[in-house]
Amino acid sequence: MAEFSLWLQENRRQISIDLAAGTVSGIFNCLFGHPMDTLKVRMQMSKENFWRSIIKIIKHEGILAFYKGMTFPLLSVPFLNAIVFAVYEYSRRQFTGYNENGKPMTYFQTAICGGISGSCAATLACSIDLTKCRLQMQIDNAHKIYKNPFDCLWKIAKQEGFRYIFRGMNATQQREILGYSAQFATYEFVRDQLMWLQDKGEPSSHDLLISGGLAGMACWVVGYPQDTIKTILQCEMGTTQRRFKPKFLDGGFIECLKYRIKSDGVPSLWRGFSACMLRAFYANAIGFYAYEISKDQIQKFYA
Repeated sequence: MAEFSLWLQENRRQISIDLAAGTVSGIFNCLFGHPMDTLKVRMQMSKENFWRSIIKIIKHEGILAFYKGMTFPLLSVPFLNAIVFAVYEYSRRQFTGYNENGKPMTYFQTAICGGISGSCAATLACSIDLTKCRLQMQIDNAHKIYKNPFDCLWKIAKQEGFRYIFRGMNATQQREILGYSAQFATYEFVRDQLMWLQDKGEPSSHDLLISGGLAGMACWVVGYPQDTIKTILQCEMGTTQRRFKPKFLDGGFIECLKYRIKSDGVPSLWRGFSACMLRAFYANAIGFYAYEISKDQIQKFYA
């Protein structure tokens, strides 16, 4: 305990900077990315294409329907993002400390750090995604099952069982570990290459935006099929209607994957991918840019 207190005291300043910058990044990412996330979920749960889904939502529910289920993510995603960046930066410092002669990290080590941060984030992300998906799928405004995110969690726990607020955890862990590994490795690689090509010591705003956007796309390329399975599992309602029985610790992942491929084919795992890629680029470009700028400003404030 004494060792932990000493470590915390020595690293408190840097951790607080990472947490604050990560929070700012999460706010911007959520505000700009949620409409496309709603579209992604709708497409994953139907057979409609990008434009047809947009027109249907606007025609039957109005433009504000794209922001359904955003309350809980807006309250929780900044905190979640803060954890992701803080754990990632801490993991990086550990690798850097162990490297001999101050050698820079390899991109493989960067991916490992991203995977560690993703695993930590998944525990919170699972329940956040569950409420978001259930609310996003409430198409009929006149007959809503859930009033708000907290009512959603309460009803799921009461009607389906407390353990079901963690429905889709296995799929979430897979998505977050693979996704964040690819995201941070891509971000560092692209940023380094852009700086090298332009022979600059510091990345420009342009470099940060491009690196962040491509990093977000890489994240979802490797994690999208898992996200589709997670969405299906989480949108199942009622204990008597569950088709996908958990085996070992997979949470129904294998059964759901087999069912989706058998009924709709492998391409169905990528429904909504176009909306996701659009969101991934601009939301993460803004998110990473906000992180780097806010981190720099906070460090100057502390100095």
